[in-house]
Amino acid sequence: MLGAATVAAQAVANRATAYLHPTDVIDARAIWVNPAGLAGLTMASVYLDLTVGQPGGRGRLRQLSGGFDSRGFAFSYQRDILDGGGRGHTYKVGLGGGNGPLAAGFGMALYRGDTKGTGWDLGLRYVPSRAVRVGGAILNIGEPSVRGVKLPVTFVPGASFEPFGPRAVLSAHARVTTGAVQGYAVGARASLGLVGALLRLDTDRAFRRSAFAIGLSIGGPDRLGMVASTPGDLSAIDAFSLYGVSLRSPAR
Repeated sequence: MLGAATVAAQAVANRATAYLHPTDVIDARAIWVNPAGLAGLTMASVYLDLTVGQPGGRGRLRQLSGGFDSRGFAFSYQRDILDGGGRGHTYKVGLGGGNGPLAAGFGMALYRGDTKGTGWDLGLRYVPSRAVRVGGAILNIGEPSVRGVKLPVTFVPGASFEPFGPRAVLSAHARVTTGAVQGYAVGARASLGLVGALLRLDTDRAFRRSAFAIGLSIGGPDRLGMVASTPGDLSAIDAFSLYGVSLRSPAR
């Protein structure tokens, strides 16, 4: 999916958007998915993600992404290796805060590398009970143009449900532009001890399968993980990511 997006548009989404949900991310990667997640916990985190497109004999590094957040303030960088030898650079800064069950955040993205554009994101999250989270984000405010492609304003409403506590989470969200519904995604995340797993299915607006993502991780506050993505027909692995996330509670 990452490689296909690179060929078609030369405007590449951050890898985290392929396997995370807007109501189920609370570390530094939230800046790419829903900046309200930066207010999820009072802690600091850092992450690094390496993504290979078409892994195997034809595989090549497609995206390098890393960043940090501390007490709601976040900065991330994304480097894309494009077809034809081009390079894309995205710098993103964000801030999130909350009061009780309500959290909000914003992010600003600067696009560089044979382009020059600026986009804004806004996010909200509401936790009416321990088992339910609702919210979402408005992405690409200002409709930046990235290497000739105009990124439309996109609404991403979602919800997460924890029927058995935080060790098992079910999530769903939609992607809607001002013109039409782009698609839907449903997923599950579970953890047992130090081992975690995730599964996500994306569909188009007619509910036809468009992509799968499956991932495994190991660790506690310091976690290593991998995520593989396939097309809807499961015909091949078109992107594979290796990531690390480290979480730290603030010093008192």
